[in-house]
Amino acid sequence: MSSNEIFIIIQIGLIPTIISIAKIYSGENNYKFFYIYIIGCYLTEIISNRLIHSKNYELATCIVNIFLIIEFIILNAILHQLRGQRNKSITLIFFVVGFWLYENIFLHKIYESEKYFNTFGSIIIFIICIFTITNELNKNLSSFFEEPSILIILTILFNFSFRIVFEFLYYNYEGNLKLMKSISNINLLINFITNILFIYSLVCIKKGKKLISSF
Repeated sequence: MSSNEIFIIIQIGLIPTIISIAKIYSGENNYKFFYIYIIGCYLTEIISNRLIHSKNYELATCIVNIFLIIEFIILNAILHQLRGQRNKSITLIFFVVGFWLYENIFLHKIYESEKYFNTFGSIIIFIICIFTITNELNKNLSSFFEEPSILIILTILFNFSFRIVFEFLYYNYEGNLKLMKSISNINLLINFITNILFIYSLVCIKKGKKLISSF
């Protein structure tokens, strides 16, 4: 699949991005970290795709690597906000940032593909999601699948479950070009579904609605 075909597919991310910008503009700030995350993901996909199309591979990889640590910090903030916790796990963030710096300075250059951090960060986010969703499901909610907090967590959990599997396959079957191409195509489908679920989550966020987890 060409970079131009991929560019067209990832335009689905434009819809949740526009909705997120509209909600920020309207003053709906209960899920502000979620809005920032959606906007950041879309911009990173678009910029990196166009850089790859113009054969600026190192710059594209550099941008993706930088976004990985930003993504972790934002997701950590989202999940802590949904759990109603003021403490943003500063120690955990410093530890993860330290790991990212070590890999991108000492193990390889920042313009080279990640070897460990994506898997490491994904596993931590996955674990935090499990604790967060368990906390949310224990609450007396009228409909789990109309609650933005539940939908957001389930969508993140869905995406990162596949990300962990894909990273494992990348590390163990990197030389199998046919498998790598199949994984890339499946990953596009997973991201497409993720954006659809994010759109639904955004639609379920009503203006002035407080986070359930803050009660």
